[in-house]
Amino acid sequence: MSVIRIESIADGVKKYLEQRIVTGKLKPGQQIKEQEVAESLGVSRPPIREALKILEAEGLITRKPNKGAFVTEIEEKDIWEIYTLKTALYGLGTRLAFDRLNDTLINKLEQITSRMKECIEQDPPDISRYQRLNEQFHDLVLDAADHGRLKKMADTLHNQVKRYSYRSLAERSHLQRSYKYHKAIVDAIKKGEREKAAQLTEEHVLEGLNVLQGISKREGK
Repeated sequence: MSVIRIESIADGVKKYLEQRIVTGKLKPGQQIKEQEVAESLGVSRPPIREALKILEAEGLITRKPNKGAFVTEIEEKDIWEIYTLKTALYGLGTRLAFDRLNDTLINKLEQITSRMKECIEQDPPDISRYQRLNEQFHDLVLDAADHGRLKKMADTLHNQVKRYSYRSLAERSHLQRSYKYHKAIVDAIKKGEREKAAQLTEEHVLEGLNVLQGISKREGK
């Protein structure tokens, strides 16, 4: 099997495992067994091991010596640290990107928000697609900031809490407010209101943290 072939299969395995982690089908602390993945997907072990390396680098899995790979467990304080850092980075990214957000990029942001609306109007809402659109929206802004280290740090943090982001979006009221925030951010950008766009972005990220903290309290954690 060629290196390119292994890498393409590994990418597919990575997406499969990532989706199962994000949607909660694989729970925090649960072991990921290579043999089970191989049988489920009909692939060999090498691309699975490559996929696990990538997921480990992104913070979604943890390897334990002589035991194997496990879904990373994150404590409440870890979530708070990640979300507060993410808030600062996304806010800064919006401020840096502002002068580069031309009509073409603004049109793309508007198209994304329109698709977000379609997701929340479905019954039940398409949370997975909404989350992907949310990522596309913020990626467009952060890419426009043209700050490589900021983008890399923001991506790493987002990947670490993606499964919790999915959980917060399962709360319908938060899903609707999230859409409204994205629409308001685009409106602020169109009006040339840099600081308002950045503040709305920060509020949007922090609300995700607040929703998760509310879920945790209800569950008595």
